[in-house]
Amino acid sequence: MTSFQTRSLFYSAAVFNWAAVLLLTPWLGLPTLLGLEAAGNSIYDHIALLAIAGFGYGYWMAGRAPTQHRGLILLGALMKLGVVAIIFGHVLLGDSPINMAALVSGDLVYAVLFLVYLKRSSTEAISGAAA
Repeated sequence: MTSFQTRSLFYSAAVFNWAAVLLLTPWLGLPTLLGLEAAGNSIYDHIALLAIAGFGYGYWMAGRAPTQHRGLILLGALMKLGVVAIIFGHVLLGDSPINMAALVSGDLVYAVLFLVYLKRSSTEAISGAAA
């Protein structure tokens, strides 16, 4: 991955997370318009929205300095895979609309891309050190 592609990956992941917060915030009315399940009014829903936004900021930081934020990138990939598992599980159980699976499929794509970046960048670092 070129430096531009790497920055673009993490910056777009940040924007994706921030857009998800807007899409899931009930008082904006977007979830109803799009047939999505909105976050509720419980403290846990608000904490979840804050965590999604916070991870977005982390991805923005990773876009500025990916090598220094490898741990955050790995944590982000693992958390995105966890979110995918939770949402897909609820969709399969009938507790959540299929539209939520469509929304969270973006998380699956980003998780895979994060893991590809981590693998390639560690391989490049190893081959660069051996040279």
